[in-house]
Amino acid sequence: MVVSTLLDEYLLVAKELFDKNLINIGLGSISMKLKADKMVINKKNKHVNEEDFIKTLHILREDMAWEEATEDVKVHSKIYEQVPSAKAIVHIFPKNVIAFSLMHHKILKPLDFLAKETIGNVNVIEIHSLQEWHENKEFIIAKELKHKDIVIIKGHSAYVKGRDLREILKKSIILENSAYMLLTTR
Repeated sequence: MVVSTLLDEYLLVAKELFDKNLINIGLGSISMKLKADKMVINKKNKHVNEEDFIKTLHILREDMAWEEATEDVKVHSKIYEQVPSAKAIVHIFPKNVIAFSLMHHKILKPLDFLAKETIGNVNVIEIHSLQEWHENKEFIIAKELKHKDIVIIKGHSAYVKGRDLREILKKSIILENSAYMLLTTR
């Protein structure tokens, strides 16, 4: 399939993440920075195959458009604001990564060479208070992603940032595969 526009590529990557069960209706999010002040992000509770899955909005100006966007819109906005190198972001719910985070240490250390080279060691952060998490998650995640491309939230999910959509797709899949290998070989 030839990707004719950035929006086509956005939908292609979103569908692949959906097919891999990393995002779903109301679960997870994907965004792409368009300009210094605009991004495309998925709408809340929309299926990737729905025609109105995408919402374009201002990154730093919270307005009416934000109400239609996924609940992660503030997190994505804060990452774009604080991490200029971020051009695409995904919030995924990979089952093997979540299982690994519940059973193991504060760092996911890949066994396989591809993951070692592509994602390296990945920090696992722990949520101590749900109230604190809901009040501060955009600051917590943006801080973690200033120095790394991936952060895992223990027992919850993972955020991946990258230079483009295909990079976040690749890293998301490698992360999930690496967690699977760690779970099944030890």
